[in-house]
Amino acid sequence: MPPSATTTNASASTAGGSYLFPILAASFALIVCFALEAVAQNRPEDRNRPDSSRVSLGAPNAALCAEAAAAGRVDDQAAEACDRAVETERLNRANQIATQINRGAVHLRRRDGEAALSAYDAAIALDPDNADAHLSRGVALHMIGRPGPAVAAITEALSLGLSAPYVAYYYRAAAREALGDARGAYEDYRTALAIEPNWGPAYQELGRFARVRRDALADASEADDGGGGNRSAP
Repeated sequence: MPPSATTTNASASTAGGSYLFPILAASFALIVCFALEAVAQNRPEDRNRPDSSRVSLGAPNAALCAEAAAAGRVDDQAAEACDRAVETERLNRANQIATQINRGAVHLRRRDGEAALSAYDAAIALDPDNADAHLSRGVALHMIGRPGPAVAAITEALSLGLSAPYVAYYYRAAAREALGDARGAYEDYRTALAIEPNWGPAYQELGRFARVRRDALADASEADDGGGGNRSAP
């Protein structure tokens, strides 16, 4: 399932000025954990992001990075523009945060979890209470095979408040399952579906759990029947 990304026209102001580039946070813009084949769906009523129509003069790479993240690009030029933006352009704090999250989005889509993690760490260093950055960080950690820290990062995102918490529960379930915590994973998938009953990825995962349990019970029943037959044989 290919990832989808959208932006919003809502604006937000900070002490350092207005955001000038769209923050494409994990819940909506990119999180595609390719092994899980699940994509968070964008819903305009869930988003609270800066005006993507305004572009800062003197920061062309940051603008290109925002456009690339919104378009779902994974080419080298997109990644290089994002990297150049944070390395060479003078951005106010708000735009640094937004550009790091956009940069993480591009790298995560490229399946470069380490580069994505670096971007989200930088965003969180600037804005420790950015729930979406913590969620995206958790997905990057899971992608590079660190499910324990992924669970911690996603739990932190949930504690900070997310506009689409069902996505966080879904990805935390995946990380818990990777840790062997089947019960915790099942509860998180259930919670995701309870919050968003029509969300297909969580529904599919719960269906998988049900099939595995049904198959396990069938295997156990066959084993019992086989054992009973052996005991009754002359």
